[in-house]
Amino acid sequence: MMETSTEKYNLPLAKMSINPIPGRVDTKGVVSSVLISLAMIGMMQFGERLDTILFGGLFPVSGRIISFTLIGFGTMMYGLIPGLIVAEINPFIGTATGSSPIAPFFFITNALQAIAAIISGKLIKNVVSLKFCFVYSILATVLLTCAYIPLHIFYFKMPWEKLIPMYAFQGAMTIFIPPFLIYGLLKTVKSAGFFEE
Repeated sequence: MMETSTEKYNLPLAKMSINPIPGRVDTKGVVSSVLISLAMIGMMQFGERLDTILFGGLFPVSGRIISFTLIGFGTMMYGLIPGLIVAEINPFIGTATGSSPIAPFFFITNALQAIAAIISGKLIKNVVSLKFCFVYSILATVLLTCAYIPLHIFYFKMPWEKLIPMYAFQGAMTIFIPPFLIYGLLKTVKSAGFFEE
């Protein structure tokens, strides 16, 4: 079948006929989200350590690119509950292994990414589009920056003059890299025939 510009894909892509909240909570949705989470855990072990070496672990950049991509993808494919499964397994591993000084905070920030994907799905009706992927990345970046400000200022007592350039760098990376990664994943999964009505 030839692709037309009128095709619209909504959340969750693995079963578009159901509500994205809670999403696919059947065996397929749960098992698939656990598998995506395992892939994320493997990549995050590298990403979190790289962030710890480069930024002392206080400003996750590579880890955030990985998490935006895979948490967003899991939520887009299977809905909120499976997206939260993808989001919340890695913080357990990160906290247990001490991969980052802010690993316990990832429970909050990762959940915000899944919520950003759901909100973006309500705003933009065609999930398999660069427009949707950019809206998701921008919304997730704003939510995470708002969550990190109190942590950095009140807990770590970091000065604004250090925070502003780091937030700008982190925001630029997370707004411009993950949309292309997510869009590539969605196009690949679509062409493989994994979307369901």
